[in-house]
Amino acid sequence: MPLALLLAIIAAACSGDDERHLQILFDSERSGNQDIFVMRDDGKEVRQLTDAPGRDYEPNASDDGSMIVFVSDRAGGEGAQLYLMRSDGSEVRRLTFSQGESDTVVDDYAHWSPDGRTIVFQRTIISEIARGRDADIWLIDIETGEERQLTDTPDAWDSTPSFSADGRSILFESNRDGDFDLYRLDLATSRVVNLTNAGGTDLESSQSPDGSRIAFGSNRDGDFEIYVMDADGSNVRQLTDNAELDRCPHWSPDGKLIAFYSDRNGDREIYVMNADGSGVRQVTDAPGNDEVPNWLVKP
Repeated sequence: MPLALLLAIIAAACSGDDERHLQILFDSERSGNQDIFVMRDDGKEVRQLTDAPGRDYEPNASDDGSMIVFVSDRAGGEGAQLYLMRSDGSEVRRLTFSQGESDTVVDDYAHWSPDGRTIVFQRTIISEIARGRDADIWLIDIETGEERQLTDTPDAWDSTPSFSADGRSILFESNRDGDFDLYRLDLATSRVVNLTNAGGTDLESSQSPDGSRIAFGSNRDGDFEIYVMDADGSNVRQLTDNAELDRCPHWSPDGKLIAFYSDRNGDREIYVMNADGSGVRQVTDAPGNDEVPNWLVKP
């Protein structure tokens, strides 16, 4: 092997840049419509991945960075369904087909399993006949399309699910015991454990890659801030503290950073901070709301 090539390979390895650098997925209204975008984690090199009639939002990337699931109402009607695409925006295909004849169905808040085989999501049914709304947690196999309902609480709202780091359980929020708290559902036993009970609304839980901590949003102190706690619900710590809204935390793959959105500077923008709440930096600054950040490891 030529010496120059060998030195280049060694330099790339030492720098950590093996063409798998971190990017951030998000949805934005900056194009005049709500679409999916991706950018470097410093906010540079923003690229638009979707550009179809209707709203595309809430993107979530598979752990290997090859696929993205997102929500869209591009099929028409009042509801929304889940779609899959490659991480470059190609090969878009519809994943769920749940729209009923008399009910409006919204499939959203999708999250990949660690093995990339299944997706957990929230299904909301708005009944024209019963004049009611019901949200539950569902699971879908991305190859077969086979679905499995995980919760069934007609008198409660189960929402915003995410997989645990080991893929054995689902985190979600529910008002089944009064106000919205965080819960963990064991996929093998269907046992549900309450993780928070502090008053206010706790939502949008995300477990750290090593499984030790859970980040979430809460307005328990008056307005929505980002919090972190141990995986069993203990040792709760507040990470952000300002008068505006901070929501939707997501851990970086190495567990060192947390991305979230905030409207602290006017409209909603994407921010990144260290896992202990320090080093907060604004990543986007564009007209229209930028929301729901999710990390993408470039393959």
